[in-house]
Amino acid sequence: MKILIIYATRTGVSKKCAQMLSEGLDSDAMNVELFDIEDAPPSPEEYDVCVIGGSIRMGALNKKLKKYLKEHAEALNAMQTALFLCCGLSESVDDYITLQIPKNIIPSLEIHYFGGEVKPDNAKGLDKLILKAMRSSIKEVDFEDPDPNDDPLPEIIPENISRLADRIRGLL
Repeated sequence: MKILIIYATRTGVSKKCAQMLSEGLDSDAMNVELFDIEDAPPSPEEYDVCVIGGSIRMGALNKKLKKYLKEHAEALNAMQTALFLCCGLSESVDDYITLQIPKNIIPSLEIHYFGGEVKPDNAKGLDKLILKAMRSSIKEVDFEDPDPNDDPLPEIIPENISRLADRIRGLL
């Protein structure tokens, strides 16, 4: 089975998730190819399965990724397709799906949330400042309802990545 995984990344979170998915699909029966959207990925028609995803940055999905989805909508809808999103605000995932995924894309393998990370060290310039501010606001203690065991910083969710890998392996 030939699998295409395309991701858009700015600080490396989506790339990390795409690599984890690729590693979860590593077998003799599967030929997995990873492409950053910046590297002009091939058309999905040459593949049996296509997985496309990226991080939500400032409330939006990468423009090149959205363009790829729109340009290849017919082919993607005619094959086994999954989408994934990475973001730090899990409570907003449904809104991001509604607002950022082109309406004519209907992924047969669904849309998956892979979690996210807020790591300013991986960012540059204004992004770094925004992430630092976001991280410090997340880490503030709620004095009304303190919970010393609660770490609200977003994390990648390996179980969600494994769940998609299992679903794809099930197509064999």
